Amino acid sequence: MHDPYSLIGVRSFINCCGTRTIHGGTLMLPQVREAMMAASRFFVNMDELMAGVGKRLAMLTGAEWGMVASGAAACLCHATAACVTGGDPELMFRLPDTSGMKREAVMPRESRFTYDHAIRSVGVTIVEVDNLREMDAVLDREQVTMVALLGTWEADMTLEAIVDMARPRGVPVLVDAASEHLQSPESYTSRGANLVAYSGGKYLRGPQPTGLLLGDRDLVEAAWMHAAPHHTLGRAMKIGKEEVMGILAAVEYLLAERDPEREFEGWIVDLETIARHVTRVSGVEAEILASDQSDVPRLEIRWDGDHIGLTGLELREQLLCGDPRIMLDDRGATNTSIFILPFSLQPGEADIVGRHIRDALSHAPLPLKEKVREPVDVSGTWEIEIELVKKIAHHRVDIEQSASVLTGTHQTRWLKNSLKGSVNGDEIAFTSQHRFEGTHLSYRFVGAVLGSEMRGEVEMGSSGQSAPGPLNQREYGTARWRAVKR
Repeated sequence: MHDPYSLIGVRSFINCCGTRTIHGGTLMLPQVREAMMAASRFFVNMDELMAGVGKRLAMLTGAEWGMVASGAAACLCHATAACVTGGDPELMFRLPDTSGMKREAVMPRESRFTYDHAIRSVGVTIVEVDNLREMDAVLDREQVTMVALLGTWEADMTLEAIVDMARPRGVPVLVDAASEHLQSPESYTSRGANLVAYSGGKYLRGPQPTGLLLGDRDLVEAAWMHAAPHHTLGRAMKIGKEEVMGILAAVEYLLAERDPEREFEGWIVDLETIARHVTRVSGVEAEILASDQSDVPRLEIRWDGDHIGLTGLELREQLLCGDPRIMLDDRGATNTSIFILPFSLQPGEADIVGRHIRDALSHAPLPLKEKVREPVDVSGTWEIEIELVKKIAHHRVDIEQSASVLTGTHQTRWLKNSLKGSVNGDEIAFTSQHRFEGTHLSYRFVGAVLGSEMRGEVEMGSSGQSAPGPLNQREYGTARWRAVKR
């Protein structure tokens, strides 16, 4: 098959890490591609289209109504706007200025998710609670406009318990179920949630830039008023008629023809194929694992670190540089293991993946013991300049040193948190993470000490419970840094 990305010098890859947005999401079902192609040949009024789709989604899922948006994050944004304004055009025009409106969204602290920026972009403030007692007290505040939950999280505060508190007060409950599998009847609205958001570009295998918002008809219709083509906050989050019909085709196929048991059996076969290859290498074992949060199994490959000198991330990088390129998951990788997710594997690819991992592990060098050198003294206060794409950022670190181990604090422009690291000879490395709303701003500094100066590179990214891993922790790129001792 011709690879169109090669025409612009971009290399595609075999995907062993599921349906992550940074890797292009999913591969659309044939039914989805056909529906989008058919839709592209006609004109349609978008309000009339969404009314028809809303009714059809209600019939398919058992929810009261539905709409399509440009991704699950857009669903969260539109849903929040609907809860804040209730579809009042005068209020809609003022967003994200929410002064004079109900502007607080309540979240259980342990359910706080990385994607809450989509909620905060409307102009609301997140209020965290730790238990049902605190939830009960906060819901009495006049400023509360909604409760937001991460669908995969339920502990002491169940959805039913929260709904029982919120519904009598007229406070809607929104569930982010972006990465979950849609069922009929829809599981969260059937348990009392007012709104729930799903990604169209993950398990549904619909168009990548789509999401489904399902729930109470009045709220869903108000949410649609905040979306393009309407001149409101969500105008920038435009959805096309082709994507709308594509995700509808994916839902139709899921609920009428898709065979989950057959899919699961296929994933097991692929994982067993990979396992047979890699376990031919001495010191390597593989285990198929089930997940509490997903219907998709995964394979953990583990090896003897005393004889195989590759870490999980080094194996990932080696295969990504190979031919064909193979993308392994960075999440959960250790010095002696890595995970394989089979959802995105295409026919015949499991055999290719197994052979390439086997070859990489069987030809891996013996582990090298790092030469430990006398560490230079880096204790004290350092002023740091980071050369970003368009500006210079000024940070400060206060380092405490015990032999080669570093601790202390890292001060950014507005944030301050602990750092940890090490120094070997004149080589230094330290990291820090700074909590900001539902995520963490992550830094990893690596460089060399030159007397009263340090220089090197810094990786910048984010980290959160719904977006962990080294790839996220460098998603904002790398930059040069220079530090001078005060």
